Amino acid sequence: MSHYLWIYNYAKKLFPYMVKAVIYLTVGIIAGIVPYFGVYYLINTFIAGIQIKITLVAVIATGVAACLMLKTYSTNRGLAASHYLAYKTLRNMRIALADKLLRMPMGKIMEKGSGELKKAFIENIEDMELILAHTLPEGLSNLLSCIIATGILAIVDWRMALLSLAVLPIGAAAFTAMLKKSETRMEPYYRASRNMNETIVEYISGMEVIKVFGRTTTSFQKYKESVIDYKKQTLEWFGVSWNYMAIYSVFLPATLLFMIPFGTLFFLNGSLTLSDFILCCLLAMSIGPSLLRIVEFIPMLPQLGVKSQKLELMFDEIELQEGNSNSVPKPYHVTGKDIAFTYTEKNVLHNVSFTAKENTITAFVGESGAGKSTLAKLLVRFWDVNHGSIRIGGVDIRNISYQEMSDLTSYVSQDIFLFNTSILENIRMGRPDAADEDIIAISQAAQCHEFIMNFPKGYETIVGDAGDKLSGGQRQRIAIARAILKNAPIVILDEATSFTDPENEDKIQNSLNVLLKGKTVIVIAHRLTTIQNADNIIVLDQGEVAAQGTHAQLLAASSHYQRMWDAYTQSGQWSVRNAAAGNRKEIMPNA
Repeated sequence: MSHYLWIYNYAKKLFPYMVKAVIYLTVGIIAGIVPYFGVYYLINTFIAGIQIKITLVAVIATGVAACLMLKTYSTNRGLAASHYLAYKTLRNMRIALADKLLRMPMGKIMEKGSGELKKAFIENIEDMELILAHTLPEGLSNLLSCIIATGILAIVDWRMALLSLAVLPIGAAAFTAMLKKSETRMEPYYRASRNMNETIVEYISGMEVIKVFGRTTTSFQKYKESVIDYKKQTLEWFGVSWNYMAIYSVFLPATLLFMIPFGTLFFLNGSLTLSDFILCCLLAMSIGPSLLRIVEFIPMLPQLGVKSQKLELMFDEIELQEGNSNSVPKPYHVTGKDIAFTYTEKNVLHNVSFTAKENTITAFVGESGAGKSTLAKLLVRFWDVNHGSIRIGGVDIRNISYQEMSDLTSYVSQDIFLFNTSILENIRMGRPDAADEDIIAISQAAQCHEFIMNFPKGYETIVGDAGDKLSGGQRQRIAIARAILKNAPIVILDEATSFTDPENEDKIQNSLNVLLKGKTVIVIAHRLTTIQNADNIIVLDQGEVAAQGTHAQLLAASSHYQRMWDAYTQSGQWSVRNAAAGNRKEIMPNA
């Protein structure tokens, strides 16, 4: 019951539409029953030997046509109301889920993966449409029409009313047995479906690697196994249901099964007139389709529970608590004190302390896995620290409102994402009210303008899904332009030029030196040459601060930084050259 109350929270303001849908659909079903009375009247007239006039037939035919038109009109109006209710409810759910994701830590979102999130946003919520638009309104209207038709039958002859429902125990027994069997198959089926969705997304995302290494769909074992498992679970679920479905599908509409033999006996012993016998048979025929329709909808109710439970679990995930501070005092110094952070049971940062002052460039360097990118994400509050604090202008970022935090910071990740729209609109996301001229000026400063104008449509070029029509360096430069356009006082660049060629990197660095003047700039870098002129370089080693200072100070005092610098400078001297024998190629440092 809690699942249905949870769904009701998103539909309660739309409840009048459910009432409207049930009323219209019930009227439609009753309008479909009324013509049986016209047929009954004609048959009775024939049996009585009364001459039938053409005008009577015309009146009855007109009445039948009117009832069928009313049925069509009422059914359409009812379904329109139920679908309005359904899609408005789905919209409310999707808006709520999108808001929920904004409040969840990025770690939790990454744990779920794009396949599960896509299934939640699209499939799990979309499945509610069938319940809200059809199962509930049509189920209730069919139930009401059955009650009304059975009530009329009972008025005519209560014995015939009971006989019309005598097929119910047979159908109900088969239906109950099917549900009992299905309970054990439902969860494995949905688990296999979820797993297949995730592996399909992974398979498509990794298509480049698969093609490079000559992997096929059959040799990509994980993908293959997930599809086979989904097929197996689907067929097993269907297999335990087919026989039971056949039984109730045959018996439930067969409302005449017991009525005809027993009704004949009642007629022969004089306890039932032929006229009433005919009327009872016609009414019973109108009940059969409604009974089957009701039973078809009932299995969807437990499925609704399963699907809503998955959504409820997502809505129950932990959230980053929003602060209430909407004003942070200047200067916008960023300070970290005793920061500790654990992600997926692995300690990533240990007692990290630092200060990044306004109008300076602070760089974090270290080997892969040292915690640099994790620290950058903590600074923009993708996660909350487990211990210690991060402050902006002396205010703990946990006490700063989401909007204020967004206004204060601009973040360029090494994993660039662009929306499938024009280059102009992708850059404009940094500041939605920016004029086209401002965007072009920023693009020129970020070294984007030249390559953008080389496209036939220039700034109106559509970048494709996630920007896949652009190179990695082009995506990064657009992301930098977007971040600069935002004009936030704190800028965090996480490997922002890692895909950029050396020539353009130098140009971008020179531009950034001018554009980021006066701001608090934090840079995560692997290329040590890009941060030689940083005001403060913080060296991370296995999640701890190993040393900090200027480039010259660290070369003089930090053996760890010296090793990193030596390794970096030596790597720049490596080249590929032909070996003397066998036309082999080997990687060797220049002499």
